[in-house]
Amino acid sequence: MSWASDAIAALRKILVLEERMVTLSDDLKEIAKLTKDLDRRLIKLETKWEVYEKLSQKVPKRQLPES
Repeated sequence: MSWASDAIAALRKILVLEERMVTLSDDLKEIAKLTKDLDRRLIKLETKWEVYEKLSQKVPKRQLPES
């Protein structure tokens, strides 16, 4: 191989690596969005759970009337 073909092969590898980096970057951005959405949804569920716990402590327990 000549130095020119080695240089072209190296440039091709660089272009392939650059494309892979772009793809990985896009994937990482999507994962970040999904993570933020899941975090938001988890916070909502935790809040609801806490409210239900507090409400259940305030409501007196019902018992069947004695006969």
